[in-house]
Amino acid sequence: MESWVPVRFVGAGFALFDPLTGSVRNAPVQRDIAAVTLVYLQLPPGGSVFLHCFKTTELGSAATDYWPGLKRLKPLAGNWQVKFLSGGPELPAPLTSDKLDSWTRLGDTNAQRFAGTALYTLRFDKPAGDAGGWQLDLGKVCQSARVRLNGSDHGMLITPPFRVLVSEGQLKPKDNFLEIEVTSTAANRIRDLDRRGVNWKNFHDINFVNLDYQPFDAANWPLADAGLLSPVTLTPAAAAAHPAN
Repeated sequence: MESWVPVRFVGAGFALFDPLTGSVRNAPVQRDIAAVTLVYLQLPPGGSVFLHCFKTTELGSAATDYWPGLKRLKPLAGNWQVKFLSGGPELPAPLTSDKLDSWTRLGDTNAQRFAGTALYTLRFDKPAGDAGGWQLDLGKVCQSARVRLNGSDHGMLITPPFRVLVSEGQLKPKDNFLEIEVTSTAANRIRDLDRRGVNWKNFHDINFVNLDYQPFDAANWPLADAGLLSPVTLTPAAAAAHPAN
């Protein structure tokens, strides 16, 4: 979503607070003839920001995190190496694939009952052309991911959009090394325990019940997707202090 949003507040400045990254930046603003402030927001699906209105002061910088022209997606091609790091009931065998899908469909039988963390690695060359920056988009992730590029840690992503900004200098012309640690939910592990009749619900109170207060049983749950599920892309971008009207 990219649009000018009317805000009926008379203030000297407006700041955007990103709840996931902790970044704070000035918001691009316009004031129309009705004295209504228009604040420009650029939010990808699943994105969110807090808008803070200042009465007397601004942050002191005109810079924003507005990135126009994020349209030329460049999927990263190559063979992904997937190694399961931790979790249970046992680690599935490592695998190699040129496409990304739920590890319940790519791995061995153990992958269908596994819950935990897997490491995806890929070596790739930088796409042609220079850019002011690059947006690395992991696509659909189940459920959280930690990203490292050429040894540089880009942090943990816990909710959509699963994207990080990469500077031009962080990409090498050849042989870039991307590492993505993906951690799943426990759903498939719980499903497997109940399918095998393992007595794992040992608690001292009401114990586990379903929505109808009947004994909880996950044996008939469908398999939950896990891992990286769609192509990972790089998109060239150039930072701009103000968006086009």
